Amino acid sequence: METLDKLLVIWGLVLGVFILALILFFFWASAAHYPQEKYAEIVRDDAVFTPTKEQPVFSVMTYNIGYLSGLTNNEATRPPRELFEENLKRVLGTLKPLNIDIMGLQEIDLPSHRSYEVHQVEALSKGLGMAYGAIAINWDKNYLPFPYWPPSVHFRRILSSQTILSQSPIRHHERLVLSPVENRPFFYKAFYLDRLAQIAEIEINGQPIIVINVHLEAFEIPTRRRQTKAVLDILAQYETDYPVLLMGDFNSDPHLTPDAPDSTIQLLLNHPKIRSVVPEKAMNEPEMKTFPSNEPTVKLDYIFYTPDSLELVNSKVLQNIGQASDHLPVLAKFRLVN
Repeated sequence: METLDKLLVIWGLVLGVFILALILFFFWASAAHYPQEKYAEIVRDDAVFTPTKEQPVFSVMTYNIGYLSGLTNNEATRPPRELFEENLKRVLGTLKPLNIDIMGLQEIDLPSHRSYEVHQVEALSKGLGMAYGAIAINWDKNYLPFPYWPPSVHFRRILSSQTILSQSPIRHHERLVLSPVENRPFFYKAFYLDRLAQIAEIEINGQPIIVINVHLEAFEIPTRRRQTKAVLDILAQYETDYPVLLMGDFNSDPHLTPDAPDSTIQLLLNHPKIRSVVPEKAMNEPEMKTFPSNEPTVKLDYIFYTPDSLELVNSKVLQNIGQASDHLPVLAKFRLVN
């Protein structure tokens, strides 16, 4: 009996140490280290010269760059550094000649292990000559259990964002966290990214316009619907008094299929005060699809605008950018309505 008691004590101690180690690991792995005051930051690169100019037509793009991991974004693999370098060159080579004025980006990394510690915001702003940026952090963790193999890559820092780049001054910036998935355990939520609505006031021709950059829930429809309704509430604060551009990865295709029984994007397509740069009747055309980038079958990425204050000149999906991301970007040109 004495021996059994000793064994129980030993096993109790082992179990206690294991539970304590698990608790400590959880708090370390899910801890944020980036300064909280920089979670919504406006930056200016004085080395990038952006002349003040009157521009009757200005261009806008939305692009989920998938941290430049190409089609490996959702694969359980560790892509080589060369893939990221090649994809960055491809993006810069394709977009630089377009001289884009405002860009809403999703899944863009600040120095992170998964993208080989490259500050992708700085690389794009310098490479594209866009002096102004608004950065909204949505992932700041020490541990990410993906890709599944090799496990050694899990134990490294990840710092990712949604970012708005601009050739014109950004006067104000706000980061709003949208509702998370509710029916998931706490450890799932602890390592999941924040879904954000990023709001920036940008000056074009002396006129303030509002740019809202979003990345909505991909996997859980009720959550995405709540987030979409929250975006509509945000839109209502600005749509009467400002020209508004709403863009991003909405993770919803307007054409219902048995595999996608709920199209939350319809809440925006049906809104009376905004309009998509691609008419809904044209969204099923192959050249308007945005995902996956090698053989697009669905449209997940959109630009909406307020037609009372902005006139659409033209728009297109940039097919020629290839597979730098698993998404394709959407480009549009506008005039301010006097």
